[in-house]
Parts: sequence; C-alpha cells; structure tokens
Amino acid sequence: MDHFIDIKVLPDPEFNATTLMNALYAKLHRGLVTLQNESLGVSFPAAGKTPGDLLRLHGTKPDLERLMELNWIKGLGDYTATTELQLVPADLQQVRIRRIQSKMTAARIRRSVARNTDKSLDEQQATELLEKRQPLKLPYLMLKSQSTGQQFPLHFEQKAVGTEAVSGTFNSYGFSQTATLPWF
Repeated sequence: MDHFIDIKVLPDPEFNATTLMNALYAKLHRGLVTLQNESLGVSFPAAGKTPGDLLRLHGTKPDLERLMELNWIKGLGDYTATTELQLVPADLQQVRIRRIQSKMTAARIRRSVARNTDKSLDEQQATELLEKRQPLKLPYLMLKSQSTGQQFPLHFEQKAVGTEAVSGTFNSYGFSQTATLPWF
C-alpha cells in the first residue's frame, strides 16, 4: 500500500455529492470485480454521517495502474477530479475499513420468529418489527445488486488501529476485516 489516487466528487447543481459518490463507488466495485485483485483498498477521508466527497484508492503502483487502465470511471469525468498516482506519506496512523451489516432484516426477522415460535410472520408484520429496530449509525453507500436487482445500503466503519500496518486481503468493495490502510 505504498501509492494512492484520490477521486473527489465535484459540486454539481443537479446531483448531490452522495448521489455522485454512490455512482462512483458502484463503478469502482464493478472494476474491482473485473480486476479480481485482493490488494486494492479504499478509504473515505471526508466521511462523517455520509461517505463524503472524497474516495481514496490504496495499492501498489502496478495494481492501481491496472485498475485505472480499465477506464471504470468513464461517464463520471465531468463530476469528478482524479489525482495522479502518488506515494503515500511515511509514518501514518493506520485505519481498518470494513463492512458492517445489520443483523436485522425483514427476512431474518421472519426466519427467527418462525424458528423460535410455532407461528410465522407475514411481510407486513416483519416490516413493522424491522422499523422498530435501531438503525446503524454509520456512513453507507447505496448499491444495486447485480444478481437480484435490489438496492441495499453498504454500511462501513473506518476505525483507527494504531501506527503498525497490517497486511491482508481486500474484498471487491475494497474493504478488509484484517488489513489496514494509511490514514491521512
């Protein structure tokens, strides 16, 4: 993880930054799936309640060059500003960025009730129970599943873990349960 590329979503009168970040990230995810590389990570340096307007790609110079050769960002050039490939500064705080999934979905509630009682819930009852649960208070991106066509929130957590870098693999979202990324 010695290089990075920053992609900033530019202000636009027609689309808010979150909508553009969702589109940018969906294209990145498809590029990572195509590349099938487990060495590329992502971070969101401007994240707060939302992912913010800055996406940082982390990796080695050859891996990042291969990703950018895919031209996965095509169609969003007017809405983004991409930096050149740059070296990561030395001696930085490390952060782990991982996906966090809600344990309560309507389908899980229905299965749980059916498993633990002799009655099952219909969709309406499960939805009512789901609405009563505490939502995750993490930034997220809205993605559309390529297999089911359904939209889903991809919640993520960025957690500082010290100054010791930990190597590992990254999934097709650019997240890892174990590996860290430099935070700057």
